[in-house]
Amino acid sequence: MKALIKKMKYGLAMILFLFAGGSLSSQNYVGKIIDQLRGQSFSLYDNGLIVQDGNPGNRGFAQRDPSGMMFLRLPAVNPYRNAYFLDYRGNFIEIDYSLGSRVIGKYDFQPPAPPVVNYQPPQFNPNIGIMTASGNVTPIPVSLVNRDQPFGDVMMTSEQAALNCYNQSLTSSNQLSQNAFGDCMIANMTGKRENEVYECVKNSATVEEQTLCMVSVMGGSREQQYAQMLTKCYKEFGADYSKYPLCLAGEVSDPDLQKLVSCVKEQAQTGQVNFMNTAMCYGADKFNLNTEATIAVQCAATSGGQPYVFVGCAGGQLTAMELNKCLTKGVGGDSGCFGKNNTIVKTLNSLGNEISKQFGPNNDLVKNFNNAVQDFSTGPGYNHEAVKLLRNTGNELSKAGGNIEREVKKVLPRIKW
Repeated sequence: MKALIKKMKYGLAMILFLFAGGSLSSQNYVGKIIDQLRGQSFSLYDNGLIVQDGNPGNRGFAQRDPSGMMFLRLPAVNPYRNAYFLDYRGNFIEIDYSLGSRVIGKYDFQPPAPPVVNYQPPQFNPNIGIMTASGNVTPIPVSLVNRDQPFGDVMMTSEQAALNCYNQSLTSSNQLSQNAFGDCMIANMTGKRENEVYECVKNSATVEEQTLCMVSVMGGSREQQYAQMLTKCYKEFGADYSKYPLCLAGEVSDPDLQKLVSCVKEQAQTGQVNFMNTAMCYGADKFNLNTEATIAVQCAATSGGQPYVFVGCAGGQLTAMELNKCLTKGVGGDSGCFGKNNTIVKTLNSLGNEISKQFGPNNDLVKNFNNAVQDFSTGPGYNHEAVKLLRNTGNELSKAGGNIEREVKKVLPRIKW
């Protein structure tokens, strides 16, 4: 195949490729594309070949539109600035970087059915969601609630890590920057992905940027790639989705990319762009939205990038209290936050005593729980087995009643229904 660059008659500029191997008679004719603006027409064949009628030297190959917003993208000199498409309604479309989209003609053959994403906003119930430290509920999609696993992961760190954050957050006048301290503590108390989700909110100028950042962080490698593509498009064209086919002109057509474009576009039309809506439209399973991930993501999204709001939602009631104690009583020691008398470990010890009374000291659940509490006294990292064990124990004891149920709900972040 030999490249032939040539401007089409009457100003329709396209990159045209000389088709080699076989005559036109060996191709199956599909139909005609008519440029009514410039008074010219083209024949389309079933291998994607397009030939200008009356000027057979002008020929090229059409491709499926990667954005999914159009049916076919026709070859163009600069498809990122001025490109030509066939939509799914029989129209011949020109999209210009500066001028936008316009209909310049039609075609006379039947297109395939367009990719369909029937976006339905997820159902929320104001009484079903994440319990915050203040006792309020942050709603989540009802379909994500797992009543058998209502608890997330408690946030905890060591006295030394808290002290390091405190010292790093002092200004030149020796005053504590509360936001810097909160951000540092979140980085120490959360896992890598949870902290990145919080950073998405903190560093995004718009909810669209925030949503695409979260898609990249929470999804797999494909979602990361697609989110980066759409972030580039958003920074270039904002909410003018009519120009997104220009932005994605060089990409490979992929149904998942088309689905993500459609999900975000349809939300934008209703002014409801956010990560949860996008995940529910695109596929919550692609983001592994279990209880702990759901809590971290939704708390980050509703925190506005405020560290103490995020911890008050995602970290559990006692973690929020402990973090705020840092601001009033300092860090460590006998009375400071995350020291030897911190309320998280004290409450866990009390809970361990209650569990031991009910199930007996030799019960495996009791032994494992007490071992986890011992690990907590040294401030385990977010992905430490002790954190997971506490969450799983909380799920097992969530309906134990009495002091046990009450104390579990104090320590662990949870979803209320």
